[in-house]
Amino acid sequence: MELRHLQMLLAATGDYAGGIDGIFGPKTEAAIMAVEARHLADYTFDPTTTTTARRHTACAQACLNQLGHDAGLVDGWNGVFTTEALNAFLFETTNGQSEVVTRHPVANPTAGNGDIPHQNDVSTYYGNPGDDIKSQLVTIEVPFDLRIDWNLRQKTRKITVHRKASEQLLAALTAVEAHYGSDAMRELGIDRYAGAYNHRKMRGGSKWSMHAFGCAIDFYAEPNGLRTRCPQALFCGSDYKDFLDIMEAHEWLPAIRLWGADAMHFQRARI
Repeated sequence: MELRHLQMLLAATGDYAGGIDGIFGPKTEAAIMAVEARHLADYTFDPTTTTTARRHTACAQACLNQLGHDAGLVDGWNGVFTTEALNAFLFETTNGQSEVVTRHPVANPTAGNGDIPHQNDVSTYYGNPGDDIKSQLVTIEVPFDLRIDWNLRQKTRKITVHRKASEQLLAALTAVEAHYGSDAMRELGIDRYAGAYNHRKMRGGSKWSMHAFGCAIDFYAEPNGLRTRCPQALFCGSDYKDFLDIMEAHEWLPAIRLWGADAMHFQRARI
């Protein structure tokens, strides 16, 4: 987290009136402490007992959430939620309006096989975001470790998704591990889990995200970002073709084959 960006956030929340100069002084420190005091209940850790970098990131997350840019948990780890929330804040600050991220279908977008709903029909198929979707969520457990993308020291085997998409996802990831093996998955970054169910709107849009329906999952966010297209996106490389093919064969469609960007993203919904 760049200190200048944190100072901009602190200024936007009314906690800081100093220069946006990237210099850590008493005004910046006082502003950070004010945010921590106001939002301490939202913190997942004690911000006074960690590194400076993590403390600054957590303060930025608290500010972003206060300003209406969903950064997720106030945990001090700089992942895709924090990055995209900051991008949205900076775009709005610079341009005076919210960014619109277009997701136009590619020519002949993949449709997959099976009973996969179209995005326009997900409310009918999965339910409505909120309590309706939450009542239909299940947690699957994959037979191998996934590293958390924004904190690689943390691992999980559990993923929460909609029950109508759970069997297909478990089968897909089991097949991916059987094909690549854990060592190759780790080397390629395929094991870097960046989130599944999340009750939020689309980044750069006003509609509900597929994550809010429990039918989306992300992997290895940084080199496969929201706006990144082929050939720049890592998952466009030849080493990842089988990964995309396996996910698609199990009804989890790669966004890079739907709207040509956001290669981190897979969803059990057609476009």
